Amino acid sequence: MKIFLSIALILLSLFAKAQFGQGENVMLLNGPCELKPYQNKLKPDFSLDARRTLFQKKWVGVMGIKAGVEYRRIHRLGIGVYFLNTRVFDRDFNFDIAADKVEYEFRYSTIYYERVLFFNRKWEVGSTLHLGGGNIRVFYQNPENSNERLQLKPVEFSTVELSAYGEYDILFWLGVGAGMGYRQVLGVNADLRKEFSSPIFVVNLQLKLIKLARSFYDEDVKYEY
Repeated sequence: MKIFLSIALILLSLFAKAQFGQGENVMLLNGPCELKPYQNKLKPDFSLDARRTLFQKKWVGVMGIKAGVEYRRIHRLGIGVYFLNTRVFDRDFNFDIAADKVEYEFRYSTIYYERVLFFNRKWEVGSTLHLGGGNIRVFYQNPENSNERLQLKPVEFSTVELSAYGEYDILFWLGVGAGMGYRQVLGVNADLRKEFSSPIFVVNLQLKLIKLARSFYDEDVKYEY
């Protein structure tokens, strides 16, 4: 897992470096865009990244946090941490245990690269690539003690996730967004790969707290985008 994440970080860093030119213009879907001085520099990037994902044809909740940096307004690179926040049970499994159902806990971390494809004062459209991995923890009820929950050895996995999104700024320091994508889980047996590889629906909350704090002593910050 550590090797995979290290390779992913190197590849994303090289890719991002290749994209980071030093000119005043960047390329968007509607053509070249000249950056304003405040856009053409490094900034922090932070967001709450809640999403819904399919499990056995039912939508379940996954909560996440993304933190990284934004460069030249259209490039974002950082780390995401995600965990299942809905209880998930499975009665059709291949574990050799004396139980009729198991419960899964699912968590993973990623390195993400986000490319903004269009933006203006209120709207933003882009795509995000996640590379990472985590583990699936498997629990079942002790057949000799119904009040005791036993745990199997965690199942390690790798994941690749690609999504497209749109965001709208409600206030200069608060934005909301939504998107669709797909998560592919690798390195596990066919049953778990089928269960946890899934379409995703993303709901994103942008809390620009640093921008809000700056606005108290610089009114012009309110007009940056």
